Amino acid sequence: MAAGSPQDMLDQRYPAGSRVVVTLPPFRPGAVRVLSSGLVAAGGPVVCPDGKRIFFVGKTRVGDAWQIYETEPGGSRPKAITAMEGGAMDPAILANGDLVFSSPVPDVDPTRKAAKLPALHTQAPGGVPRRLTFGSAAAVAPTVLEDGRILFVSARSSATPAATPNLALFTVNNDGSEVTAFALDHDGVSLVLRPRELRDGRIGFLAMDHTTPEGEVWAETVRSARPFASRTKLFNFPVPRCRSVEPGEAGNLLASFETRRAADNTLEGSFAIYQIGTNATMLGLPFFNDPIWNNIEAIRIAARAAPMGHISALAPAKQTGTILCLNANFTRYHGTNGARIRPATRVRVLAGGGLGPVRALGEVPLQADGSFMAEVPADTPLGFESLDADGSVMHRLEPAFWVRPGENRSCLGCHEPYNRSARNLRPMAALFPPVLLSEKPLTVTQKSPPHAKE
Repeated sequence: MAAGSPQDMLDQRYPAGSRVVVTLPPFRPGAVRVLSSGLVAAGGPVVCPDGKRIFFVGKTRVGDAWQIYETEPGGSRPKAITAMEGGAMDPAILANGDLVFSSPVPDVDPTRKAAKLPALHTQAPGGVPRRLTFGSAAAVAPTVLEDGRILFVSARSSATPAATPNLALFTVNNDGSEVTAFALDHDGVSLVLRPRELRDGRIGFLAMDHTTPEGEVWAETVRSARPFASRTKLFNFPVPRCRSVEPGEAGNLLASFETRRAADNTLEGSFAIYQIGTNATMLGLPFFNDPIWNNIEAIRIAARAAPMGHISALAPAKQTGTILCLNANFTRYHGTNGARIRPATRVRVLAGGGLGPVRALGEVPLQADGSFMAEVPADTPLGFESLDADGSVMHRLEPAFWVRPGENRSCLGCHEPYNRSARNLRPMAALFPPVLLSEKPLTVTQKSPPHAKE
């Protein structure tokens, strides 16, 4: 590879010479203080809730791995916080001050086989990293929501490995439990970047679909209340190419847009920072524009309310967790012309995927109400196949979810309808011990006790 050519995702996003700076009003291009001194490239700043610390990605030399660095708004020399093999990216801050990030940094050459997929990790100040996600697809771009959950980007699993990935938003607790699909469901989104919680109950993110010319990225949003049914463009007026969107002051947004070769720019197609009001009907003039630099990201340095915490109920000594499905026949999918499909009678539990093979852990019969409960390996990608009485696969979920050690996880059904709550009934499967499914492939049966009562 030629010298200076991008080798990974961050090399493309932040080429050599990229820097992190702080500027004060009146935000003149020359009045900046460099926070990434001593680094050959840097970017992606995030500010702690107390406003006293800033984290960003950087590297000391071309060819080195990217790591997370910490500094102060006053401009202290940046200190490396991570030392991850393969690099680290996308820093975010949890309620207790721990760092959450993605590692390793993905390669830009799709022909080079990665040793492992990017996953989310947490790290306490001065501590060692702990892995949070265990799916069969990469987990990147974490951000911490006000309720304490971690929102991140991953791919919807597909039975066809060569299929175009369908990226979506997911949430997970800060101990890696309760991973849940949050928004986007096979919407044809080939790129999702930088999800951010806005101050009006919406989530903003950058997107590109499969039909868009390369490089044409725009800002979209979903409402937190109904994320699967509210996807729309973030701005209701024409805007040029977008590089970032962040919540600003008093409900405003700070966004980076291409200046379209404005007369005062010496860089063709360079980017500037704009401040956009909630009810804006046009883009207006740049809020900060240094014509000899691409200004691609901006975030306010100010104290804000810390996100909520989460009390973990995991049992680290255990090697398994429990899954309870309330009704595997509760689904949003139907047969041809809306006809009802044959009911499933059992579920096959799958494991693996990603960079490894998919294997069957066993089959669990469904109770009369469609419920089942199984004890499964922890920290392992899990998937499911619902089978009818003839053994035909009715629905399949590729290994994408997981349980943490000692986690008790439940779901409503198999591809259940969105925005639905569980029935206020005790599932029959809860009357029996969970079926144990080990890493050794096997087929299991579940017998009813002679006198089961509520």
